[in-house]
Amino acid sequence: MSQSRLTELTWREVRRAGERGIALLPIGSQEQHAGHLPMGTDTLLVEEVVDRALALLSREAAAPEVVRLPALPFGHSPHHLFAAAVSLSAATLGAVLDDVLDSLVTSGHHRVMVVNGHGGNDEIMRLAVKRFALRARVTVAACSYWTLTAGEDGAGRPDVTPGHAGWFETSLMLAAHPRLVRTPVPAPSSP
Repeated sequence: MSQSRLTELTWREVRRAGERGIALLPIGSQEQHAGHLPMGTDTLLVEEVVDRALALLSREAAAPEVVRLPALPFGHSPHHLFAAAVSLSAATLGAVLDDVLDSLVTSGHHRVMVVNGHGGNDEIMRLAVKRFALRARVTVAACSYWTLTAGEDGAGRPDVTPGHAGWFETSLMLAAHPRLVRTPVPAPSSP
């Protein structure tokens, strides 16, 4: 499998990659994550998850070519403006996703995957991908990265499902970007 970053390719290389590969778009957010995690936690984590998944995929002989787009660093976070956030309205985020997806098709891509890192983006992303699938003759998929590992047993269980700036995101940030986690890390609350 070959992996490329869109920002490092020429337009001809993008067109060739689009014929046979998958365009991969991570999306995140910039919002408060309590007092111990940085504003870009969701963007940093979705980028890390995508990078690690691509590293695993690169070991597969039959893995497809992947063109990784830069992460969209802004999301729908009006519920976090009380502290600090850079938030797009639902209409704006949907329009940005519509435009990016349409641009990928116009640039020759036939397969697109959107990977989300922020809960506030999830429904907007899924609706944008559904609209896109109805108007374009391409294969498109979308997911929020934490849904790929939860399993049915974890649905609705706060001890195994992620929460905002809780044990899940804090653990991932400690593994991926420990220098960005402020101390003291809050103690887990008892159920």
